[in-house]
Amino acid sequence: MAPRSRVWLITGCSSGFGLELAQVVVARGDRVLAASRNPDKVKELTNNDNLKLVRLDHNEPLPALKKAVNDLISVYGTIDVVVNNAAYVQTGTIEEATPEETLRQFQANFFGPLNLYRAVLPHLRSKGEGTLVTIGSMAAWYPMNSCNLYNASKAALRWATVGLADEIRGFGIKHCLVEPGFFRTSLLKPDANFAGTQASTRMPEYNEINAVADANFKKYNGLQLGNPAKGAEIIYEAVTSTGVAEGMPFPEFLPLGSDALTEITKAAHKTLDAIEEWRRISALSDFPEGK
Repeated sequence: MAPRSRVWLITGCSSGFGLELAQVVVARGDRVLAASRNPDKVKELTNNDNLKLVRLDHNEPLPALKKAVNDLISVYGTIDVVVNNAAYVQTGTIEEATPEETLRQFQANFFGPLNLYRAVLPHLRSKGEGTLVTIGSMAAWYPMNSCNLYNASKAALRWATVGLADEIRGFGIKHCLVEPGFFRTSLLKPDANFAGTQASTRMPEYNEINAVADANFKKYNGLQLGNPAKGAEIIYEAVTSTGVAEGMPFPEFLPLGSDALTEITKAAHKTLDAIEEWRRISALSDFPEGK
């Protein structure tokens, strides 16, 4: 008997990794609930037996999100893989960004994704199996002037979901944290998933920092090293142990792209260097052994 095709729920399917991954999943014979806040505006995907364009906003209150997820489960009768992908970039320095902008960044990139998992986990626990895939970012590993709210939200997402993975392991549910580098998606487009602090709230003291950041984002957009179509194929194959990942163990952590490998390695070495530099002095804070 042929194995049953998996059902994937993927958020943020209007563009970027969500869009590319939805196309890969269907091409490989699985089914997709392609979620976005405005499915009517998604032109690249077409409703068919194996793909349903659905509305899902993970920023809504948890009770509403639970109801929405239960409705989605009824489409194909189950959900097997959940990909938390929707996010955006908030720019501006910490001092300039308003509390409201800060909350919106964490709501979209941290609180919302956690609530989506809270909404779907009862279904996966009842089945005794399932896979969660969190699309994080290499930005979780280092600071970046005028982009630290985004980096901090991805760092929070990293550690919350790494902890979640241990909590749900006993229910037969797996979790993979994917941390991509710069991929040629629409994430950095000013009119897409990119929110800058308003000119009226910017402070002259940060003009130089903001100017450098704005110039860099403009320069990188469209020239990112990563190919999102290839990245989506690798995510699919790593999660399903097929293709290039056949015979390999399920990845709890998947840095994606050569720049992610470089930057995450650099950040890890920087931490280890600081530990060694202060090891002797740090240990002086201990009680004497046996006391």
